[in-house]
Amino acid sequence: MSNEGTRLDETVLTRRHILQAFATLGGSSLVMGAMDAWGLMGASAAQRPRLAGRASGTRVLVLGAGISGLTVAYELEKLGYECQVLEARDWVGGLCWTVKGGASHTEIGGERQVCEFDDGLYLNGGAWRVPHADAGVIGYCSELGVPLEIFVDATDANYFYEENPELGPLSGTPVRLREVKADLWGSTSELLAKAMDQGDIDTRLTTDDKERLVSFLVRAGYLDTEDHVYRPPRSRGSRDRHDLGALLQTGFGARVRSLYAGTGGPAPVFQPVGGMMEIPLAFQRALGDRVTLDAEVRSIRHTADQVRVTVRNTRTGQEREETADYCVCCLPMAVLQQVDVNLSSDMREAVNNTGHSTASKMGLQMRRRFWEQDDGIFGGHLWSRSLQLGEFSYPSNDYFSNKGVLLGFYGNGGIAGLSDQAIAARVEHVLTQSSKVHPQMRDEFEHAYAVWWEKIPYSLGAYGRTPAQSLLTELSKPDGRFYIGCAGASTRPAWLEGGIQAAWRTVELLHDRAMRA
Repeated sequence: MSNEGTRLDETVLTRRHILQAFATLGGSSLVMGAMDAWGLMGASAAQRPRLAGRASGTRVLVLGAGISGLTVAYELEKLGYECQVLEARDWVGGLCWTVKGGASHTEIGGERQVCEFDDGLYLNGGAWRVPHADAGVIGYCSELGVPLEIFVDATDANYFYEENPELGPLSGTPVRLREVKADLWGSTSELLAKAMDQGDIDTRLTTDDKERLVSFLVRAGYLDTEDHVYRPPRSRGSRDRHDLGALLQTGFGARVRSLYAGTGGPAPVFQPVGGMMEIPLAFQRALGDRVTLDAEVRSIRHTADQVRVTVRNTRTGQEREETADYCVCCLPMAVLQQVDVNLSSDMREAVNNTGHSTASKMGLQMRRRFWEQDDGIFGGHLWSRSLQLGEFSYPSNDYFSNKGVLLGFYGNGGIAGLSDQAIAARVEHVLTQSSKVHPQMRDEFEHAYAVWWEKIPYSLGAYGRTPAQSLLTELSKPDGRFYIGCAGASTRPAWLEGGIQAAWRTVELLHDRAMRA
């Protein structure tokens, strides 16, 4: 790679050159990932900021009691700031919402739900797992006393299911993951072994056979699409590969019966005991009366000297004004877009061009854990594109108990037009589709709860979409005395860790400014 005769070798190669190459190859997401790894996007995933100095008497309003807002307040309080967290709902956590019996909400459009789950049963309506590499989340769980347990992302007992006849003779038949793995690798190994024995792979395979085989090997073996060279994946733990001859010589290869890279990130994956909401509840206990619920933000005005926020009590309708030295906004971008706030033109453009996903979930209480008792399934997911369920998952807690809550739907809320349908119709869709794999569904079904985030006030969408680099740069800067510290202003907007990293970056920036004032 050269530029007007300049050779990019070890003597001149800089981070800028690397980022330019990444921009060409992978666009803004790859660039932001590299910058985050180098610590150029603020706090890293591995270490929270270690800040010196105290700012006694400096008042900060934190808008939103999701994971980012709670983290901001928690860290600033340690540094002597006087924080007040304002949350429009009557509970903390934002997307970190564990739906239990008695919970309720009214969708935009007016349809209301009240959860009828039995005691001890729940649905994680938003966030639902914590990868072990998310040091921020796990660190706070340890610090705040939130016990964790293993979240099972996949088991060999989980099913694959497709019902498109064009997909071959297995269409309409549930097939175990262990069968898929063994037969894929076994059959592929058989083909390759026969080819080496007979030396006539070109005559024994059709052109289509060879193309399909190579395509499979590229995906399954982490091969480069151009030269078909094995490139060890990040999930391996190290990019240094072992020589095949050495592996065979040791006998290791004879002991390998299947190869499986895992899903949802590297194992292990965790979940809080009792539901994801245990994390924000622990923050709330630590912050005490610094968290104000039922406080809807109506307007924000920041001047050279202070910030004024108009707040409406959602129970009484009364409005009041709160003032502070700084304001950290951790509201969802879709909500902030509707708030009356005097943003600069650049910040306004960045906020308005940052979007949210339409991810939705549905929990189904079953009177019997038939997936364990009848199918031998303990956690993991049902893998199917044709069922229009997004992701169908089995609980990773309370094994061998009587009842359980299945995640019957997790995906784009608009699948099959569900967003436009009444809740009862959405439930019927999920029962009809899932019964194709589990015919016990209807007989065992008791209660359902649907969480369509785009239809929930004070959310107006699920997790954010990764913003372009130019937008992220703008969102990461203060606009006068106004800061944005939510997950939507991070490189990982779909994870709790993204909200924590955005909070850490904001705390660093604000504290540095306060110490220099």
